[in-house]
Amino acid sequence: MKNLLNVGSIIFFIGFFIKFFHIHYNAVVMLAGLLILLVTCLVAIIKKGSGTNGWANLAATFWLALLLFTIKFYPFVPVVLTVAVVASIVGFMTIVRTKTWKASVFPAICMALAITFHLMPADNKYHLMNVRWNYEIDTDFATWDKYSWFLYQNGKYEEALDASSRALRIASEVGDTEWENFIADHRSRIEQRSWTTFR
Repeated sequence: MKNLLNVGSIIFFIGFFIKFFHIHYNAVVMLAGLLILLVTCLVAIIKKGSGTNGWANLAATFWLALLLFTIKFYPFVPVVLTVAVVASIVGFMTIVRTKTWKASVFPAICMALAITFHLMPADNKYHLMNVRWNYEIDTDFATWDKYSWFLYQNGKYEEALDASSRALRIASEVGDTEWENFIADHRSRIEQRSWTTFR
């Protein structure tokens, strides 16, 4: 059981690590790790003599799910956060009851990591996870366009215009007229301060 928990955790963190470099299918890798963790935790909860604290590890799994939802900007983040908090309360109660204090370390690390990213401003988070070490950034006009959206949302209008200009230049160099029009529309919305949805 512990081996499966380790495997699931390693797979998740591999996906998390490659996300920094914008390597494709990072979300699939993270989801695979979460699935292994979730199934292992549920089996541990059902089979009480498994030697692991199923509830504590389930809490860790939901904190990692929150991390995934946060860095990928998926919807329903508040729902995942609520489930993670509830699972943590139950996990903490089982730790106190069984006096397995070591079982609190992994959930605490996962919680700290998830909350750190959750509280990070969206433009900083997007830059860190999608721009900074993106090996395709010199040709990735879609990422620059999306980055301009997050900058705009945080009131950084000049930086948003710079990111949008870069996206437009790259799209123009590539010859993608559909994206050129899309980005140009976004740029005009930044200038007019009228960009309300990322469409």
